[in-house]
Amino acid sequence: MQVISATRERMSQIVAGLDVIDTHDHLRFVGDLGLPMTVTALFRNTYVARCLRVADGSANGIGTRSELVLGDDLETALEVARKVRLTSYFRWLMRGLAELYDLPGPTFDAAAYERLSVGLTQNYQDASWIPSVLDRARIQAVIWDPFWKPGTWDGPDPRLIPSFRITSSVAAFHPDASDYEGCNLIRDWADALQISVNGLGDLESLIERVLGLNLDAGARSIKSAVAYERPLRVGPPRRQQAAALFGKSPQRITEDERLVFGDYVIHVFMDLARQHNLVVQVHTGLARLADSNPMEMLPLIEAYPEVTFDLFHGGYPWIHEVGAIAQNYPNVRLNLAWLPQLSTEAAVVALKEWLQVTPQQDRISWGADCWTVEEMYGAQLAARYVVGRALAELLDEGYLDPEGAVIAAKSVLSGAGGAIYGVGTGLGAG
Repeated sequence: MQVISATRERMSQIVAGLDVIDTHDHLRFVGDLGLPMTVTALFRNTYVARCLRVADGSANGIGTRSELVLGDDLETALEVARKVRLTSYFRWLMRGLAELYDLPGPTFDAAAYERLSVGLTQNYQDASWIPSVLDRARIQAVIWDPFWKPGTWDGPDPRLIPSFRITSSVAAFHPDASDYEGCNLIRDWADALQISVNGLGDLESLIERVLGLNLDAGARSIKSAVAYERPLRVGPPRRQQAAALFGKSPQRITEDERLVFGDYVIHVFMDLARQHNLVVQVHTGLARLADSNPMEMLPLIEAYPEVTFDLFHGGYPWIHEVGAIAQNYPNVRLNLAWLPQLSTEAAVVALKEWLQVTPQQDRISWGADCWTVEEMYGAQLAARYVVGRALAELLDEGYLDPEGAVIAAKSVLSGAGGAIYGVGTGLGAG
């Protein structure tokens, strides 16, 4: 039996009572997840599904094929649990489900399957389900990334504040092109906003219009997930070449040409971020691994010193590199988003190190990065665990005093989110 130190116990109690600002999430309307919601349907809409991929040559960690057909039956659900039971993804999902659905514990068995089957069906018919879970998790604000239609601003709860994802614009050299999520800004918005897009200038106008609608809805950031489909390193803006590439069919454009067009569009967004004082959220690590090292971001960070860059996911596996970047560049913030439920141990190591090397308070935040409210709830349990354990270890090691530990806990869970994004509690300059 694990023996929990008195320091760990005290920090866990303190952390459990704190409000949270979730700086990155994808929560979807319950109707968008496919009803009725079943246990295996829930698995399909969580990171559990990522654990079931088979090799297909794809480089970005998402993949296109699963080793199991996730049918809605007990046997399939038990087989999924057997395969993924040791992963952080599954263990934190189950801890969240145990609390939300009053399971005897975080173990998945036939009894848990039956109770979850009944509870999921009931909750996904209740419009108050998502708000009630956010309340229970003490989440005060969420920076929301609707990846299925970038630019969307109306979410399933008033606490959700949109972040305009740029990947669908990077792919908008032709209406038939798509980003890795199958999106294209022209297809998604041109007709709805009655904007004809016949050239690069029209695309720039469309970008500004959609961004304007997001700003009107309270947006405080844009989101770059380009690491899933291209290198993080961004070349210089070459507008003339980008304009010449606009309209080239996806079948004819080369990879180098896509990079040139994408480089220019990314710079367009950087200029808009500077103009509107927007935080630039950046997916780093665990995408196309050869190209997602956060060190690849340095030329862009240096080119836009007035822009605040929030580097997501601890850059995993490059958790030390992002700490060094935050030390060297005052316009960089660090984000634990996704890391606690990806690897709880890595998140503890990262947070202890980042608190020591990040030059100022309120520059390390957290986000759940989920699209179901059940997984989000488990993710915030993981975050609280990581914060409590990391700070308890720093207390036991004599690095922090009790007052400093409480200050750090509040900073990571809410203060930094408030300071960086100007939301909820802890408002201040980023």
